[in-house]
Amino acid sequence: MEDAVVTELEAKRAAGRASGSKDKVTRLRSQGKLLVRERLDLLLDKGSFEEIGILAHSQNDELRNRTPADGTVVGSGKIDGRRVFVGADDPTVLAGTRGRVAEVKMTRVRELALQEKKPFISLNEAGAARVQENRGALCAELGLGFEHHFQMSGLVPQVSAMLGPSFGGPSFIAAQGDFTAMVAGTGFMGMSGPPIVKVGIGVDHSAEEIGGVEMATKINGQVNYVGVDEADTITSLRRFLSYFPSNAEQTPPRVAARPAPCESPEGMQALMKLVPENQRRAYDMVKLLHLITDEDSMFPISPDYGKNLVTTLARMGGQSVGIIANNPSQNAGVLDEKAAVKARKFIDLCDAFHIPLIFFSDSPGFLIGPMIERHRTVSLASRLLNSLIAASVPKITIVLRKAVGLAYIAMCGRACHPNAIVSWPTAFFDVMGPEAGVVLVHGKEIAAAADPASRKQEILAELEAEASAYATAGMGFVDDIIAPLETRPFILKTLERAEGCDTIGFKHRIDP
Repeated sequence: MEDAVVTELEAKRAAGRASGSKDKVTRLRSQGKLLVRERLDLLLDKGSFEEIGILAHSQNDELRNRTPADGTVVGSGKIDGRRVFVGADDPTVLAGTRGRVAEVKMTRVRELALQEKKPFISLNEAGAARVQENRGALCAELGLGFEHHFQMSGLVPQVSAMLGPSFGGPSFIAAQGDFTAMVAGTGFMGMSGPPIVKVGIGVDHSAEEIGGVEMATKINGQVNYVGVDEADTITSLRRFLSYFPSNAEQTPPRVAARPAPCESPEGMQALMKLVPENQRRAYDMVKLLHLITDEDSMFPISPDYGKNLVTTLARMGGQSVGIIANNPSQNAGVLDEKAAVKARKFIDLCDAFHIPLIFFSDSPGFLIGPMIERHRTVSLASRLLNSLIAASVPKITIVLRKAVGLAYIAMCGRACHPNAIVSWPTAFFDVMGPEAGVVLVHGKEIAAAADPASRKQEILAELEAEASAYATAGMGFVDDIIAPLETRPFILKTLERAEGCDTIGFKHRIDP
């Protein structure tokens, strides 16, 4: 082949790697953002990226010379030596809008992820479909990518990063996946951005109001992690995937076991003192989990949504685990509609990819009242129970203090068939809180007593004895009562015992 032919090829490849105009690049830099290939360099192992479709460009005559790679970079690379597929928007090319050729590229890379059963990653900063190429009847064929994401769900991990305004299509891609990270201040997620909202309802709203961090993490919970900058956000994708197999036909990777803080003298003392015996006193469950899991192994999922419930990935003896725990420091650890939604998806996620689940139960019950009914909490709690009962991964339940009514069942009570269920000596089991039970059952007796307050305390003491951990263990409804310092060894032994009980293979999709 003549040198001129090769030279022409390299020139065309170089043009495909080019960014948009100099002004667009300067504007991106002024916002503290990275170029698309710099983002890929952060995401993937050095030198591992293999690009697909570098010579692509818009077929619109007016846009042909302004759309290197048609504004979308796709291909495969490695993360910690494991192959992944990725699609990344280039916001310097027509604001990252998705052209028809770019969609062909995205279709190709999604098909390869399915065919080769590898994780799919989306780095988003796009203005949805490119209007010049998709208006009118042409839009009738849009949306085929949703089927791919459905097919990938539960088969391969899907993760997204919202690195800039990503309203419309990119937000749906993220929502169909398993994990979404967002850059604070520059990332946005939602149905439609400010210009479309203005046209549609005639009201000015900022991108922050529509789909910024506050909305996406605390109110609707559609974002699982917020990064301080692009590097932090992109690194969170690598870390999330480190807990997961490449697909549902494999088991999660193991890493070298690290000691837990509770195995040091200082950690032992901290664990023994952390949880008050007084059921009314709060404590921070997150601190407890840090003490018993492998050092620096916790990766919280949606920590700002439904803060009364902790969902976190972690490692125990180097093995990936998913932990669901009530947090008494947040609204007494009561369960509500956000907790039900958060727990259900986390259970489905861990079950699909063979990650054992560990439950730490300490909740006074589900929130009650008219407001909670408006959120359809009965239905949401029922969906949670369906996922919990259906989950076939090893399940371990540890009741620390309060195990009350439906909240106890929803935290993998005995009826949900955990592989092991134990309690601390401080555990309390009942169909409802003791105060409510006393009033409902003994209200008339207390009112008629010579000293109502004294009689109420007497009845409370009797009920607490009947609901104690020892009374429950005496009936055989928990497998054992363990001391706080026995918690980590017990979990490790149970994980070892239960290994192999889960059938490896595709199980189910993971609903958004």
